[in-house]
Amino acid sequence: MQSTAHFQANVCGGDFQHVKECFETWKTQPLVYRRSQFMFEGKREVRRLAGGRVFDNGEVAHNVLVQTCQPRDPYALAAEIHDGERDLWLVMAAYDE
Repeated sequence: MQSTAHFQANVCGGDFQHVKECFETWKTQPLVYRRSQFMFEGKREVRRLAGGRVFDNGEVAHNVLVQTCQPRDPYALAAEIHDGERDLWLVMAAYDE
């Protein structure tokens, strides 16, 4: 049930290889609100959102990731966004409360 999950997210630009590099860096950084826990802790890798969809709106990409990410997933998901001004990736993972 999604209502019991919380999410971690971050953004970066570049191609998907760059996303993977950012993900590895993020995993070494402590959370601002939980200094004893690292970002994306417990997630082994980042994967592209299935279907290769490119979003033209960050809010839509966020909502799709919220619906798709599950706390039991051993990975984070990345959605590509091209909003006309910039190209970026939204990376998100779900966790149990």
